[in-house]
Amino acid sequence: MPVTTSQPATTALVVGCVSFALFLTSFVGNALTVAVPTFVALYHCPPHVVTLATSGYATALACILLPASLWAKRVGNQHLFKLGLISCTVTTLLIPFAPTVWFLLLGRLLQGAGAALCLSTGMALISEHVKASQRFGAIGLAVCLTYVGVSSALSLSGLIIDHIGYEWLFYGSAVGFALLSLAARKLPPSTPPKVHELRLPRTKITLFALGIGLFLLSLTTLATQPLAPYGLIGAVLIIAFVAQRDCALSARHGLHAAARSAEADGVEPEAQGAEANAQSGARAPLPVIPVHFLGHNRAFLACFLVSVSAYFSVMAEPVLLALFSQFTLGLSASVAGFIVVVQPITIAVVSALTGRLTRYLSGNAVVTLGLIIQTLALSSFVVIDESTTPLGLIVRQLLVGTGFALFSAPNTTLLTFAVGKANLALASSTQQVGRALGQAASLALVSLIVSAVVTAAPDSAIYPTQFAEATVIILALSASCGLLGIAASSWGWFLARTKTEADVPQNAAVELRPAVVAE
Repeated sequence: MPVTTSQPATTALVVGCVSFALFLTSFVGNALTVAVPTFVALYHCPPHVVTLATSGYATALACILLPASLWAKRVGNQHLFKLGLISCTVTTLLIPFAPTVWFLLLGRLLQGAGAALCLSTGMALISEHVKASQRFGAIGLAVCLTYVGVSSALSLSGLIIDHIGYEWLFYGSAVGFALLSLAARKLPPSTPPKVHELRLPRTKITLFALGIGLFLLSLTTLATQPLAPYGLIGAVLIIAFVAQRDCALSARHGLHAAARSAEADGVEPEAQGAEANAQSGARAPLPVIPVHFLGHNRAFLACFLVSVSAYFSVMAEPVLLALFSQFTLGLSASVAGFIVVVQPITIAVVSALTGRLTRYLSGNAVVTLGLIIQTLALSSFVVIDESTTPLGLIVRQLLVGTGFALFSAPNTTLLTFAVGKANLALASSTQQVGRALGQAASLALVSLIVSAVVTAAPDSAIYPTQFAEATVIILALSASCGLLGIAASSWGWFLARTKTEADVPQNAAVELRPAVVAE
């Protein structure tokens, strides 16, 4: 008999497994950020090849997340989560034995694919097994450990690589994944699908993964590769074709109306259409891209737009700050690393407190407040120059981290409330893809602006000034994009506040504080 969600031990097990899985996946995803020189010397290859290999993890995540959410519909969130942990254990253990840089790339791709299975189902497991009144706090803890993983990777990986060897980044992580795999065997089973048969659209899944991978690769090399614009156009056409097919499929099976009813009445999205197909013996449709949610569920769309715009706004800042600290201010790499790591540490600390804050403010209000703080902090970077002090950068980092932490976890929670339980993995994966797209776009912006503004040689006297000018331009554009995030969050807040009193009991967690949600 499945363990009920009301038992505290079950809640602790689910939240603990998901949180530590997010910690490990974020750690291994960022652990090689400072390892490029090590692999250049090890494999005797150009730096851009090593950069491609180390970023293969994030590329695989973006390609696999949505297909994984479809697979979760067929086998259940719990089963796919455990499979992801086992996959991460094996691939993480084998990566140190890569004989060439291309095997390293393959290993990182497989490692990212395994992590995608965990990320696409982790938040879904929390939403499935943790009651609404505790969900803000549970997701806040999971986000907290995510950024503990980021901060520890940035701060510890250099020490481990220099004094022990890069291999131990993977050996230790593999042990952690193995222990989590054992603990995950005790997770409560997920609710089985309520449909007669689920058919995975393999052709569309393949095209979608190809389109997303090509899009990210072309976007990140837009400033350096002459063929990148053509790759970008091809990727957009592939994704548009898949979206058009999914839009027609969703309209034919009534998923648009189901998505609208989920927002208006709290009805499980796709439940009506899926159950009708089950009763008639037909196969249930599975769109790869959730166009029915993005086009017909305004609460879901608002949360997705917040993710894309907010991540585009903030993800370039740590990279720029590390380079600015060294090239313009002349600080050492260790001091620059200390300045950069302030932000993820702040995010980890503040994220753990967002659950308490949502007891007094609605989730939408906390998201909007966080985005305002983050945007104002990014705006303050437009006045930095050669006279800026490290303390001034640290204070700005504290504010950026605080704003990011305030919006991130509540926005994830609101996204889960915008869909039914049958689509929790899909919602989580869609948000992760939005984050990946925002991050890739921000890094592409860095490459474009730096290549256009910085014309001097790195050892010239004018280089620090030109780099400071490029940094100010990029962060000004990032802050401007933050305004789009504030607008999207305010729209979602407006949608929640305009719901009628009759809708509140069914959608209480969308706007009401969790403390007043019925247990």
